[in-house]
Amino acid sequence: MQNSFDKFDKIVERKNTLSVKWDNCQSIFNNDDILPMWVADSDWKTVPEVIEKLKSRAEHGVFGYCYADDKIKESIINWIERKYNWKIKKEWIVFDTGVVPALNFTLNMITDPSDGVIIQPPVYRPFFEAVDNNHCELIKNNLIYKNGKYEMNFNNLQKIIDDYKNNNKTVKAVILCSPHNPVGRVWNKNEINKLIKIAEKENIYILSDEIHCDLTYPGIKHFPTALIGENYREKIITYMAPSKTFNIAGLHTSYTIITNKKLRDKYTDIKHGFSSGNSPFGLDALKTAYNKGDNWLNNQQHYLKGNLDYTADYLKKEIPEIKLIYPEGTYLLWLDCRDLGFENNENLIDFFNNKAEVGLNPGIWFGESGSGFMRMNIACPRSILKKGLDRINKAVKKIRG
Repeated sequence: MQNSFDKFDKIVERKNTLSVKWDNCQSIFNNDDILPMWVADSDWKTVPEVIEKLKSRAEHGVFGYCYADDKIKESIINWIERKYNWKIKKEWIVFDTGVVPALNFTLNMITDPSDGVIIQPPVYRPFFEAVDNNHCELIKNNLIYKNGKYEMNFNNLQKIIDDYKNNNKTVKAVILCSPHNPVGRVWNKNEINKLIKIAEKENIYILSDEIHCDLTYPGIKHFPTALIGENYREKIITYMAPSKTFNIAGLHTSYTIITNKKLRDKYTDIKHGFSSGNSPFGLDALKTAYNKGDNWLNNQQHYLKGNLDYTADYLKKEIPEIKLIYPEGTYLLWLDCRDLGFENNENLIDFFNNKAEVGLNPGIWFGESGSGFMRMNIACPRSILKKGLDRINKAVKKIRG
């Protein structure tokens, strides 16, 4: 009988498939021999039922325009209630091709040029870009790093808002990454409540990117921001997708939850000018994954926990210079590499790209507070993970002398 984890141990050849992660190594890292552990997708096949459904759709042979019917919306409603005990209404759901374009549409809708938008670095780079794209003023409320863990700086957040008001400026929104990419925090109910209280007091939108919400580790629970802030939900916009959860990012299907009808109508109008809608493959994959993917996801999370524990143990024993910021969610590991002793980020990046030949995301990509850090993707077979860690270990031994 096949082990539940065999599907995750199996090597799937991704080269020559137009994979951003595997086929762009020369252009991104200037090194074709690099082992890519960067882009946030997985190196294993998705849910078998999803694959069969897509085969069936392909065999139909007609790929015309399509729409999301009530059955697709019901699959989302049932998934969210099953996982998070949050009962949403079908009319709240707006379909998008991805969280990043959805975030840009939202900022286009709610902001005027020069409005302030708060982000909390180190954080996903497209947050910076979305603020800039919409000609808003980027406000950084850096996370606090202490005792090996990151926290939101609520005192500084309030101070920033007060300073803006005193200068007759407007802070329009705060973008929350929950779970947080790259530091791996899954914000607890108390933390989310604190953020909501500040936002409500100051009449600020909360834009909550929850794309990694299904990827939490044992004992950790994700709380949707709009569920915790039910009384303020008219100014909370939530972004979710099955893409990270089930490794179907290339099918470009996400959804935005907007409870405020006036905002939702305005959002839909703006979106129509920039988006051509979803593909039948993406919608079929979403519905099938949400209806039939529970067991697969449970197995994936057990496997990822094994990869996490393997990495933590390996670094502690073999490469103590690299310290793991132990995550509560996501398959992305935030590595503190400052004890490697490099003078600057350029040297650190060169070490990983050309000495270790392991392709990671530089911490500086997530903001200045990511200086000296690197981000590693562990959503890969254990053998690939071991190969990557062995390469890093070998390179570190050489610089130890």
